Amino acid sequence: MQIKIHRGINQIGGCVTEIKSNKTRILIDVGSNLPNSTSKVKVNVAKISKKCDAVFITHYHLDHIGEYMQIRKEVPIYIGEQAKEIFTIYQKKMTEPKVAEVTQEHIDRLEAFNTFKPDETLEIGDIKITPIRIDHSAFDSYMFLIEAEGKRILHTGDFRTHGPSGKDIPKIFKDIGKVDILICEHTTLSRLDEVFMSEFKLQEEATNLIKNNKYVFIMCASTNIDRIASFYHANKEAGKKLFICDVYQKEILDYVTKTSKKYKDYYDFSDVKSFDKEFYQEMVDNGFCMLVRSNYFSKRFINSPNFKDNIFIYSQWLGYLKGATADESIVNFVPKEYYYLHTSGHATAEGITEVCNIVKPKEIIPIHGENSHDFEKLNLPYRVKHLKTKKTYNI
Repeated sequence: MQIKIHRGINQIGGCVTEIKSNKTRILIDVGSNLPNSTSKVKVNVAKISKKCDAVFITHYHLDHIGEYMQIRKEVPIYIGEQAKEIFTIYQKKMTEPKVAEVTQEHIDRLEAFNTFKPDETLEIGDIKITPIRIDHSAFDSYMFLIEAEGKRILHTGDFRTHGPSGKDIPKIFKDIGKVDILICEHTTLSRLDEVFMSEFKLQEEATNLIKNNKYVFIMCASTNIDRIASFYHANKEAGKKLFICDVYQKEILDYVTKTSKKYKDYYDFSDVKSFDKEFYQEMVDNGFCMLVRSNYFSKRFINSPNFKDNIFIYSQWLGYLKGATADESIVNFVPKEYYYLHTSGHATAEGITEVCNIVKPKEIIPIHGENSHDFEKLNLPYRVKHLKTKKTYNI
């Protein structure tokens, strides 16, 4: 078998990985570079997908799926069932006139995606691919176990062990067993001094904030379902009556409620309300939590004299607010005074170490991190192979 990283070495995002046997060739992820990325690595997805048998998407973040329109139409694309629907809702939102970043052609292509189910093995030529659902800040995310020619490769995608399903992690990896190659993300290894709270700890802190403040505005990614769940349950524990969002967000949450069988109580958002004038007075009298985004609709509520004694919780990557990666629309939207309550969607050093020690790879190939040599900070007893971009590695 052969492995080639077209993009994703020594950079976060923009991932495109090729795995090839004697008879079959697949791609895992076709990501676009993150906004304001300094990466100079260019990938011609149309060209490399020319003789490709299938493309598998780990999750719907654009740094993993953003180049999907460049894949040749005859090449089948696979993604998780819920991930496909959530991303479709999101992309349709991007077709609106005020946004206009996406066309109907994008939607048509997306709706033609194939889907897979967790733990059900697919066979593409002589390669077996088993999607394994994993915890990340994108809902319905997957890692892939790839088996062919007597070799086993585990591609982690983006994952973490400190999310709501973190307790399942040891069993997930023990069921996978030992692998020959572990292609592993290491986003957080460039900042080992950073402390990451668990999603449940975040929920606990959110409960205290909501309990002590009548009007609470929350900014987090509309597709970060676990984060929304944290605030939703915190709101319940705090005794608030209304949890409010816009129609677009409600559509996503209704879909998750309807289709989530595992942890169905945790992902039951049936009490979430999309804003209606009929309960405006209740908002004024009893208080609320509202999910907001950088638009005029949200700004009206935040600036309303009826809700002047409010708090604003910012629950996204801080890079969108500060530094070279700052997003102007977010910078101009977020108040000067805000509470920062966030935790990463990526594995900590401890989480990565735990996974490596369970699957005991013969070799580790770092991906999705600022410097692949950061992996060596973990001092693991496994060989770390630092691939060169677009160079074939035979295993």
